[in-house]
Amino acid sequence: MMTEMLIGMDPLLAALVLLVGYGFAPGAALRLIVLAFPRDDFRREELLAELYAVPRRERPVWVFEQLEVALSEGLLGRARWAATGRVIHRWRLKSGLERHRESPSTFEVPSDDEKISIAPRMSVKLIFEMRDGWGERMWVDVEKVGRRRLTGRLGNQPLGIPRLSHGDKVKFKLDDVIDIVPEPHWQEEPAAGELPG
Repeated sequence: MMTEMLIGMDPLLAALVLLVGYGFAPGAALRLIVLAFPRDDFRREELLAELYAVPRRERPVWVFEQLEVALSEGLLGRARWAATGRVIHRWRLKSGLERHRESPSTFEVPSDDEKISIAPRMSVKLIFEMRDGWGERMWVDVEKVGRRRLTGRLGNQPLGIPRLSHGDKVKFKLDDVIDIVPEPHWQEEPAAGELPG
């Protein structure tokens, strides 16, 4: 079909169409297509390398086949990752007070007086829970105490909660607190030759 189309064309125009259609366009299109995959995905480099192993006449069709793969595996995967932690696999804080009311003899929490004394540079332990029931108890280093909410930074690295990492900002209420320590739970390593103290 392409050959029939080229027969009636001016030779210069026909040569230009061949160069663009079989030379430039497949590589340029593939470079755009691989952007659907995350930056560190090995398929980005692999597909670009494979392009030049495909016979020149088959390249335009092969590139369009890769578009389908990139949309179904690359773009959908990126959309799923963007939704993780925001729409799917969301976490929330479980109220320590509520948990204490459910099991008062086995689940203790700090007293109201202890909670009111929480100040910046202290650490509190909170329960992070996902919809599927997975939960982790982690420390948060308090940075700001407001009238209704406190703000701090996560002092642990979660094991199974996606899109939540050490150092992330966390807002919480006094009722969420299940333990308190007077200084940040983490301690910096002493400098060489310095005694811990």
